[in-house]
Amino acid sequence: MNKRVKQRITAIFAAINLAKKEDRDNMTNADWNRFNASYLEQYGVSFEDDLAAPETEDPEGTGTGSQGSSPETALSPELQSQVLEALNGAAEVTGSAAPAAAPTTVGDATQALVTAMNTATQRIVELAKTPEPSNPIETVRANGNNMSSETFAIVLGHAPHTKTHLFGIENDYFLRGSWWNDLCVHGKGSKDQYRDEDATAFRAAFNNYAKDFAARCNELADTKQIGLLDYNRIVKGESFVDYSRMNTKLGEYIVRRMDAIIAYLRTLESVGHIFPVVSNVQNKMTAPTAFFEELSQSYKAGHIFKGAVNFDGEIYHVDDLMFKFFFDDPKQLEKEYIGYLNREGSNPMKWTLFEWCIVHFGTLLFNEQQTRRVVGVKVPRQGDFPQPANFGADGALRAIERTEEELKVLPFKDLKIYDRTTMLDYIEEMYEYVMAILPNMNNYRVYANKKHQTWYLKAYRAKYAKDNDFTGTKESLLDLSPENIIWVPNMTMIDYKVWITVPRNVENYEDKPNEMYALYFQQDLEQLILASWWKEGSGVLAPGVQFATLADLEASGRKMQWLFTNYPVVSLAPNASVLDGTFGYDFETGVNTAATAITGITNFAVNRVYKIICGDTTNVSTIAKSGNFSEITAAWTPTAVGDYIKVYAQLEEQTVTVSGKQKKIVVPTGKFLELGRKVS
Repeated sequence: MNKRVKQRITAIFAAINLAKKEDRDNMTNADWNRFNASYLEQYGVSFEDDLAAPETEDPEGTGTGSQGSSPETALSPELQSQVLEALNGAAEVTGSAAPAAAPTTVGDATQALVTAMNTATQRIVELAKTPEPSNPIETVRANGNNMSSETFAIVLGHAPHTKTHLFGIENDYFLRGSWWNDLCVHGKGSKDQYRDEDATAFRAAFNNYAKDFAARCNELADTKQIGLLDYNRIVKGESFVDYSRMNTKLGEYIVRRMDAIIAYLRTLESVGHIFPVVSNVQNKMTAPTAFFEELSQSYKAGHIFKGAVNFDGEIYHVDDLMFKFFFDDPKQLEKEYIGYLNREGSNPMKWTLFEWCIVHFGTLLFNEQQTRRVVGVKVPRQGDFPQPANFGADGALRAIERTEEELKVLPFKDLKIYDRTTMLDYIEEMYEYVMAILPNMNNYRVYANKKHQTWYLKAYRAKYAKDNDFTGTKESLLDLSPENIIWVPNMTMIDYKVWITVPRNVENYEDKPNEMYALYFQQDLEQLILASWWKEGSGVLAPGVQFATLADLEASGRKMQWLFTNYPVVSLAPNASVLDGTFGYDFETGVNTAATAITGITNFAVNRVYKIICGDTTNVSTIAKSGNFSEITAAWTPTAVGDYIKVYAQLEEQTVTVSGKQKKIVVPTGKFLELGRKVS
């Protein structure tokens, strides 16, 4: 090899950080490609062409001298061994023949290395054209859900704060210096009074965080990972969610803490396992149902057909709800957060103010929502003052009632209100009614008020204590054991509704998952308003075939229903004129001995609807448009059994003085408004 090329090789090796001998001994195909490209770029000629050219008189390898020649340089034994080792390694990788002996001169060594490099390049091209196998050669399992002790302390907020960031999390949301993050550090406020710019800065920062939080909720929902979040495992340093390939601007710590918030909210008692939530219902949506009549028959040749299908459609409907909470100024928000810090010293997680807002208000909203999803009824707003949470949207009980009013489901009218002594026999009787209608009870379950579970359990044990092996008892005993009944939470003690259907038939609706938690701060001078907006509703997927008249429904014998219900009404005494809300929400009039007018309801709840049903037309009970009922649309005079009117408490806003301060409260006026009626 001529001296010019040797000098150039040395210069290129230095330029690509391979000047050391040990680095050159482990050169890869990629390194050789870098060498060739650099050589061509630096000297305007490829390494192979330059090597084949005669030597010039330029001893420095600059390419400016005249051509000349020099004797070939011999390799030292040590260098021969190293070159041979490199050539053998290349031969093994490319599958080519290994050299028989080591090259003895620089020229021979260079030529051998060039040949090896060309062979490797050709092999790379061939591999690039070869498709990947359908089955992976190796399965790589991520281990990104496990946390080191350091990560665990940071995620839970137990790590010490650094001079610049909370818990050492280097993210703008955890940057120290803002009044809200300094609250987390010191546990007390740093200002006696907050100005407009303090509220402005907080609002802007929180709203950005809330957007990222909502995006994380959507990401988990879209990737079907939200069900993997387990708060109890997270606070133990465990998780089912893989964070190893997470690619986000927020970083692992922020995302893990967001997931902890979502997981915490999921620990609250939900009715989602009883009434599944259907998403993406923006206003109204129709879900078709079909009921097939009997199909099979004995054989006979010819065009003898049998069977029919009854198509129907259930309408998914959602209503708009909102949350708006007013803070006089950031000082009020500061006090509530400091109160949390003082109370929650033993909490596994230490939340920042941003996180606490979502956890605290999210918990309150969640609990209200779960109650509304059971007993809620959509009622028109009464004015520009706060309204009962239950009146925001329909819940499961209202959805079931709607199927009865639409003549799709016929209640068992003889099964009215039970008590602690009659509940067991009551449910057994209802179950036997349904068994007599359906071919079998496969997949059908009984749904009842969870608050009455102890009544049922005590009665069941008293009646069947000696029949634990279920021998010699009725076949339905297993189906009616307390653990097989689905106990529905969030009903009051005077909710006596019982129904039998297949699981997941009664549903709740929403538009966007977790939309309620997309909290947003608005600002009016130094005052702050925390708000969110979302949609809710409820319905029954397949209640039964709708009939034109009550007579047709009764004639069907309930054979075209998938939902079976009781009739939990309070039977009024003859000539009763005042209803007592202590006993229930649905009242049925009876046989009166004289003309009777209903004049009021005592002990009523301001967040429930009351239904008055005509049970008999003898001296029928009526309601005049006067007194406590002066605000109904018109006088109510039923003409047939089953006619009804539904009313709810009229509310108004009053100003009262509490501890020397004026406060606005919402109270009932004593009058009732009308929600709906039926008069035949």
